Amino acid sequence: GERVDDMGDGKAPEDSPDVVRVFVHKLEAPKETGEKNMLDEAAMEMKEEGNKLFRAGPENYDEALKKYTAAIELCESNPKLSSTLHCNRALLLLHKKKYIEAEQDAKKALQYNPKNGKAYVRAGQACQKTGRMKMAMAWLNAAIDKAETKKAKALAERIVKQVIKEEQERLELLQKNKVPITEAQLQGAGSDVYIDKDGKAKKRLLSGEELKERKRKFDAIVERYGLKYAEPQEAIASYLTSLNGKVATAEDFVKRFPMMTLQEGVDFLSWIQTGLQFKEQVLDKNKKNFQQTNKNK
Repeated sequence: GERVDDMGDGKAPEDSPDVVRVFVHKLEAPKETGEKNMLDEAAMEMKEEGNKLFRAGPENYDEALKKYTAAIELCESNPKLSSTLHCNRALLLLHKKKYIEAEQDAKKALQYNPKNGKAYVRAGQACQKTGRMKMAMAWLNAAIDKAETKKAKALAERIVKQVIKEEQERLELLQKNKVPITEAQLQGAGSDVYIDKDGKAKKRLLSGEELKERKRKFDAIVERYGLKYAEPQEAIASYLTSLNGKVATAEDFVKRFPMMTLQEGVDFLSWIQTGLQFKEQVLDKNKKNFQQTNKNK
């Protein structure tokens, strides 16, 4: 896939439905030569091989990705075939949970063929999975408007209904605060809890290497799901603050952010807990220093 630029300060200029509208408005189909060549035939064969591998299940996704990528490199002079291949690869990347790369592929598919309705849908799905709901709806509405086949329009309409339903359910959960809060499974912030031989819970300090590993896992999840964007950051912050100081378990967290696996939920929350504990320790230390200074006056 194309390289995804780092967002730097964490605020993405693309996090706006207006950007989608401008992108769609500027789309212009490249001229077709109308000539078929041997490379196109080879690309078509690789596409079919990629499709078969994709349908065969997750254990074949990496091989399918290689086939699609090789086919894309062969048929750059055939816009419609290039569009189909980028769109297929976008769907595969969605299944691999590489949502930012999927969005880039979907946009590339549209640059080759602005009437590829499925490509608008794939871009919308990628935005939904990274929490950019306004943008997701803009892509899906564009799919309904621009798609040249009834099948593609129907697909877009079905996914629009699904997205709206999912968001309504999530908002209801947040508003009613019905997310079940169980005793926090995640202890952290520079320490970890273990059970000793007498069955008592004890804390141990984490080593510098363990802290680095927590941060590495957290950064990988942020990159994987495009969490540098403003909307998902706000959604996560809103969710965590809605718990009134309680800590949600990883199970609770992934119900709200289902693009993550349970282990990713544990890793993500562990680093947040580490940061909170560190802040508490710094505040406590500053408070003690302040009290000591006042005593010495």
